[in-house]
Amino acid sequence: MKQYQFKLSVDSNRKSVAIENDHDEPVGYIEKGVLRNCEKRNTYSYTSTRGESLTLGLKKRKFRDMNISKYIIISDDTELVFKERPGTSLLHFRVDGRIDDQFMSIEENWSGDMEVYFHGDHIATVKEDVASTETLILADSQLDDHSLKFGILVLMYFMFKLYKRESWDVANLLA
Repeated sequence: MKQYQFKLSVDSNRKSVAIENDHDEPVGYIEKGVLRNCEKRNTYSYTSTRGESLTLGLKKRKFRDMNISKYIIISDDTELVFKERPGTSLLHFRVDGRIDDQFMSIEENWSGDMEVYFHGDHIATVKEDVASTETLILADSQLDDHSLKFGILVLMYFMFKLYKRESWDVANLLA
């Protein structure tokens, strides 16, 4: 298992979040992004230290599809759409999509962590320690931290956090 963590980085008035490996070396940076037809507040980009970039945004929602979110993912040579599975988003976070005809699934487990599966194999878990405010990525040793899969799992964590905030708000309204 490889381990990564999110670290806030401020460099020349530019705020970003660095993803560091277990040797405290950055493997990539997350910043606000821009995508057409996506919510401005919920669009992020990830750039690896090798220069590969990826942008993920929450597609603007209409009232009729309020409970099924779609995520647009754009890299240098790929455009993908991931979406929530109908019916499951009311109970827990679950987003599915395809990369090169292989199925990728990002979902919340019963402990409240984010699990990532690729073609049926578990490739990563993202854990948040509320007490220390540290967020850790525990990834399979075969997962390349400069790959499209890694970039998607890193950025999808921000959509997972958005889902958690929105579901908490709904739960409080109903209480």
